[in-house]
Amino acid sequence: MDKIVKYGAIAFLIFFVVTAPDSAASIIDRVIGWLEDIGNGASEFVTDTAL
Repeated sequence: MDKIVKYGAIAFLIFFVVTAPDSAASIIDRVIGWLEDIGNGASEFVTDTAL
């Protein structure tokens, strides 16, 4: 059952990227922005607590 869900998710992801590449790129851009914000916040926290 796990393999079916995994392959289904991968197939949906490929389908989404092929049928709506602009939307997929926008989502990836937002996720990268969130990760960047999290990294910057963690870096500032460590810097502020270390000094």
